[in-house]
Amino acid sequence: MVGLFLLGGQLCAPAMAENGVHATSSLERHWTSNALDSDRAVADWYTLLRGALEWRSGDDDSSMALAAEFQATRYDTVSIEDDRALALTAQAFRRLDSGVELKGTLSYRASSEGDDLVIGPLVLGMRTPKQVFAASGQVGIDLGDATSLILEASDSFEKVGATRFQSDLLMPAQLDPDRNRAEIGARLTRTVGPFTFGASGSALRISVQRLGSPLVALSLTQYSLRGEFTYTGADGSTLGAALGAEMLRGDDAIYASLRPSWQISFARKLPHGLELRGTYVGRFETADSDDPLASWLQRGELEFAATLRANLVLAGGVFAEAKENLLFKNVERKRGLYAELTCQATTSTAIVLRLDFSRTFKTVIDERQQTVDTFVGLRAKL
Repeated sequence: MVGLFLLGGQLCAPAMAENGVHATSSLERHWTSNALDSDRAVADWYTLLRGALEWRSGDDDSSMALAAEFQATRYDTVSIEDDRALALTAQAFRRLDSGVELKGTLSYRASSEGDDLVIGPLVLGMRTPKQVFAASGQVGIDLGDATSLILEASDSFEKVGATRFQSDLLMPAQLDPDRNRAEIGARLTRTVGPFTFGASGSALRISVQRLGSPLVALSLTQYSLRGEFTYTGADGSTLGAALGAEMLRGDDAIYASLRPSWQISFARKLPHGLELRGTYVGRFETADSDDPLASWLQRGELEFAATLRANLVLAGGVFAEAKENLLFKNVERKRGLYAELTCQATTSTAIVLRLDFSRTFKTVIDERQQTVDTFVGLRAKL
């Protein structure tokens, strides 16, 4: 539940955009030194196309929105890594006279993801279709004296189809399990001048299809409780901290742990159009993990943005993270940096140049990866 990790903010009101139909698109041309994203570095060029179409109607008290997004990646040589995805979203918001705000969201995402299977010296391409159905609801209650309570519930179901292999060298088979993620949470905040204090809690249940022997993935339950603090300066600079604890318990008593969790972040505006941002988090990672259960993640980021001219922005950053697999005991250590130059060619189009570099070391399996990705892209909005 992403909302529970944010520091500060209003109730559940969405950011209002101008009514009507809006479209955005981007076309990027990349070169990567590691198309297979593994210790076998294969360089290739690829094209990334993104697009979004949104319709919005309403005002600050009542609104509706429909949106469609798509993304497609096409490699020049390593076509087994091509990806395609389409997402549809419907959202409704209503503010009542009693100081209660209601928001509901329905979404559907379909994707076809390319990957590879290494069998000795052979790299075999494979493709997996996935569908995700999700629904969420929020209730925001104004308790008076700059105090608010947000209640939230969400549920998503991921359906994974059978993986097909390159040239039909292997029979289609389901390699990843179906998953259901159900979550509830509450967040209480109070604002006193430039300070915001809060407390939040959530419960997450992930039910996983039993697949494979040994099992490919395991079901789990996760609970979190934290206190929050945010300071917002007159110039828009912010300092925030969220400290608490998370408990993760795997089914069949396979694993149980209670650990402290944290998120510390800041954004500082500096003279001459400079802005500096940083984040440091420690938490369980259940959405993106190579472990059958989950991982423990620690990640730090430092970013800057500089407005060189009215239409030219230079941004960059560095990060370091350690992701500890809870059952496999492997630790994935990753470091990287990026630099991005954005030129606002017109009011509706921008040209982007970007360089990404990352280095990964997986301890138990002793695997090292190094990736350089560069691209030039065109982004447009209507």
